[in-house]
Amino acid sequence: MTLWLVTMASKGGYILLGLLFFLAVLCQLGHSLQCYSCIKQVNCTSVINCSHNQDACLFVKAVPLQVYRQCWKFEDCNFEFIARTLGEKELQYHCCQKNLCNKSDGTSISEKTPSLLTLLLAAVSRFFL
Repeated sequence: MTLWLVTMASKGGYILLGLLFFLAVLCQLGHSLQCYSCIKQVNCTSVINCSHNQDACLFVKAVPLQVYRQCWKFEDCNFEFIARTLGEKELQYHCCQKNLCNKSDGTSISEKTPSLLTLLLAAVSRFFL
């Protein structure tokens, strides 16, 4: 009888763990976009939550070496608007719409993705075993 209760409790624990993970993912989806935010700094570690009307992260490399990282409106991601707003004449830019995607010129991925995938795989494997 005691063994049966322990087994049922552990299965219930896995179900609860799975539900908590699912709720955590849903809560993350409701948060605003996070972007690196540094002006004229090559190494940037400052992260901010973008306002509701800013739906993109911007990375700009201007000449001479000036680097901008900030929240931006995706519809304003064009050379003319960015150059005029930042007061730069020669620049390369990248706009993206994932958390922390503006660390560099578009080659990085969100730092949270591997952690979320690991948690998901662990929860799924425990649930079915």
